[in-house]
Amino acid sequence: MTPYLTRQKHAEERLGTALQQMNDAIRDVHKSGIDVDISTLTMHTPRGPMVQVDLKTYRAYGASPVLRLVEE
Repeated sequence: MTPYLTRQKHAEERLGTALQQMNDAIRDVHKSGIDVDISTLTMHTPRGPMVQVDLKTYRAYGASPVLRLVEE
């Protein structure tokens, strides 16, 4: 396997692991009574658009966000 394909494979594996961990964390937060708002942000790069995820958590009854992972 070429170094480029090896790098792509490793990146895909990391993304899969990160997605699983994020879903587990969202599940745990939801069980604790905190709502999660997930939105996407599009960053423009030389290769074209790159989508990133933004997470906000809200305590019950519409309180202010308690978590922001991506700065605006």
